[in-house]
Amino acid sequence: MVATVDNFEKSKEFFRSGDILNALESFSKALDHSDTSKDAVKKELIMFLENLLQYSKDNNLRNEEAMVLRTLGRTHSKFRNHVEGLKYSYQALKIQKKIGRKLDIAESLVFLAEDLEISGNSDECIKSFTEAAEIYHNLGKLNKEMEIKNEINRLEVFSEQIVKDEFNLKKFNIDNY
Repeated sequence: MVATVDNFEKSKEFFRSGDILNALESFSKALDHSDTSKDAVKKELIMFLENLLQYSKDNNLRNEEAMVLRTLGRTHSKFRNHVEGLKYSYQALKIQKKIGRKLDIAESLVFLAEDLEISGNSDECIKSFTEAAEIYHNLGKLNKEMEIKNEINRLEVFSEQIVKDEFNLKKFNIDNY
């Protein structure tokens, strides 16, 4: 817990100095080790990110704004608030596509795909993963591309199995019981 407090305090210090990206990096470390079962902790973490977001908007820091939105999305997802998480992830991706930083776009697409998978939207999840894989390929990051393609294959096999299971349930009238 001490490391968490230290990371969160560092994050606050970075924010006070206007260094949003390092504040987010330190925040992510704190989030990974926080006791997110407590509502007070969740509220404090979200409030901090909302303050970062407002600062980024007020100072027209579009890249930082996108990164805060992405972190808000990931944080809400970690708190199992997937609808909010997806909302922020889509907003971040929209800004990042306007900015045009390919690596940030690819990373956001992967995060979005992971959230979409949890929400059960496998078609959109696969689309997001596929777009990310293409970007990683174009950037020459072939290991990342291969990781994502493995995820896509896993999802396609899973989807195929679901279709087969549904067919068998209907064929044998199992869902009528």
